[in-house]
Amino acid sequence: MKNLLLWIKNKFFTKSFLSFIIIGILNTLINALFVWLVSSVFTWIHGNEILSTDPLYAPSTAVSTLVAFIAASIFSYFANAKFTYRQNKRDIRTFIEAIISFGIRFGLTWLLTFLFGKLFSIWLYATPLSQEAITTIANLVASILMIPPFYFLLGYVFKRTKKRLENSEPIKEEDGE
Repeated sequence: MKNLLLWIKNKFFTKSFLSFIIIGILNTLINALFVWLVSSVFTWIHGNEILSTDPLYAPSTAVSTLVAFIAASIFSYFANAKFTYRQNKRDIRTFIEAIISFGIRFGLTWLLTFLFGKLFSIWLYATPLSQEAITTIANLVASILMIPPFYFLLGYVFKRTKKRLENSEPIKEEDGE
């Protein structure tokens, strides 16, 4: 038990993890901003508030979610590379691996949100009026649970990149030999 507590302290009570959390909060704000902006554009184009029964509702939700995900992921990639993992050298392969990691996190968070939403609905005897609150709570729980694994997954991507780029650099010959 003592080893587990020491491991938790060494992995999660660090400047790196705090940086990851702060970037995650900013990432969430950026995501929300882009969802709002793109949804507002759809509303402006449509001329009034888009209702869930409106045929424009589903595409506007999908497009705003996708645009927000891409914008937030790009921000998160560069911010975490610089501040969390201190990775100064990057390449397109690293970017693609990171974006794939973001996609994996997005999918797993969605799946956990769906499962927790169903469980919470059953446990709390949800009514249609309380379903939105249950979905929000389920999403929050799923997102929090995904923080540690994603921290390690993204760290793994940047560690591999660092090793790969260090090994691919040409060997410099020392002067005078």
